[in-house]
Amino acid sequence: MMQLKKKEFATIVNKLRRKFEVEEGHTGHWQIKFFYQGKFVGRTKCSEGKGDIPPIIVQRMKGQLYLADDKELADFKNCPLSCEEYIVLLKQRKFI
Repeated sequence: MMQLKKKEFATIVNKLRRKFEVEEGHTGHWQIKFFYQGKFVGRTKCSEGKGDIPPIIVQRMKGQLYLADDKELADFKNCPLSCEEYIVLLKQRKFI
């Protein structure tokens, strides 16, 4: 199980913005909904409080982003997995 810093979650959100429409909400949680070509794809959220994101929440986020394992999440966060490749991955898994 991996842990994320809130800054790393912001990196993921910024990467999504490159090819997806992203709606943000703030209700004590940073809520993210993302759309591809006008079609709803998914949503995730992150606490706006202090500290790192606990591993159990990271696991939920990974599922909400349709990533298969910690390696895919780390690749998406650290840029070996580009936004274009993420779109291909979502198409292969029939989420878009």
